[in-house]
Amino acid sequence: MTSVVDDGVNSAIAAPRPSRSYDLGNMRTVSLLVSAITGGIALGLAGCASPSVTTRSPAPPTHSATPVPTPTLPPDQEAVVVAATGVGTFDLATIPVAVLHNTASRHGAAMVVVHFVTHRSDGRTLGSLDSVPVNLGPGETLAVTADCTDACVNASGTAATIAVGAWVSKPGVALAAGPAAYRCGNCGSGHGHGDTTGSITAAHLADGAAVVVFASCVGADGSIVGGGSEEIVWPGGTALNVDVPVLVNSAPAACQLGASTGW
Repeated sequence: MTSVVDDGVNSAIAAPRPSRSYDLGNMRTVSLLVSAITGGIALGLAGCASPSVTTRSPAPPTHSATPVPTPTLPPDQEAVVVAATGVGTFDLATIPVAVLHNTASRHGAAMVVVHFVTHRSDGRTLGSLDSVPVNLGPGETLAVTADCTDACVNASGTAATIAVGAWVSKPGVALAAGPAAYRCGNCGSGHGHGDTTGSITAAHLADGAAVVVFASCVGADGSIVGGGSEEIVWPGGTALNVDVPVLVNSAPAACQLGASTGW
């Protein structure tokens, strides 16, 4: 119902509302259309969805080992130098002595031979001779001697030159020695012959190995006054006490032993 107002009357008169008719067939049609649209929208939304994509995790990066450069070593100072020379004499025998030093830090000097040339105090040349071959480890210092008779009588000094047989990167067994005690029962202050006694040591030296032991003696001023040598057969073990005969020009202030064996 609606109200109609009459301008001339101060009252409201109810007027009948026009009746509304509902067409059920049209309503079903509309309902079906709405359902179709709704379903179409849903299908459309489903069709518009992004396709399913399988995402793989990235493979971990592979790290190749960085090569470490091998340090380049400077050239080795391969040389054997003569640090000092001298002689010891008594009667007709002369013992020339040369102190050798291997300057190489990584290589051994094998089959080293010292060539001695003795001379008198006036410079005149006397006899010459070679030492037995010796081996010097890296940085090793060794006094080497020889034994000269007749041709070297009255020698006051010697020259020494070196011949190295080969340089080796893997030296053999090295022997160590130290101070030696000197004794001479009948020696005075001048020329004489005596004995030195000391110990030499070696690791991993085979039983029966040939060893040459050298002795060198110096005066109070450090100059060489004599020396000698002794060849022995290593009896085994790691240490051995040895006696080495020496010829000296005067009573020594100190003596030293050294040794070498084959490589």
